[in-house]
Amino acid sequence: MNKKLLLDKIDRKLLNLLQKDNLTPTRELAEKCHISQPTCLRRIRMLREAGVIAADCALVDPFALGYGLLVFLEVSLANQADEYMQAFEAQMKKETEVMQCYFVSGEYDYFLVIHVLDMDAYYQFVRRAISGSGNVRNFHSRFPMKRAKFATRILFDERPAELEVRQPKGK
Repeated sequence: MNKKLLLDKIDRKLLNLLQKDNLTPTRELAEKCHISQPTCLRRIRMLREAGVIAADCALVDPFALGYGLLVFLEVSLANQADEYMQAFEAQMKKETEVMQCYFVSGEYDYFLVIHVLDMDAYYQFVRRAISGSGNVRNFHSRFPMKRAKFATRILFDERPAELEVRQPKGK
């Protein structure tokens, strides 16, 4: 069961600021939150330890590096027993082309976000990881023509005094 975690206005403001730019100096974050620098560092450490801040990373634009093909792939498994689903998920975690993998409800079992150089690279991926898996009943590829919006930020309302959130499992 997930534990509850209370985020006050300062925690939420810090999260909003860090999601815009996690390289903002602690001094500047502390000033914007009207707290001392040691308090700011302590709060950020607590948010990391609680699993609220999952990672500090640089977002790389794959299109800028020539990875010009984004694919949404829906996959149905032939055998949906738990061990087969776990095996599929484990394999997708190993595939570098797979940016995201979701177990979903509906007509298909999995929804994947794939990013590759071009159609030939996608064909090679499908042959190796999808058709060659032995447990894929069928799959359906969708090719987005335009990215109308892309965001990674969760916007926190800073107005309430406290906000109760579920702490990630395992924390």
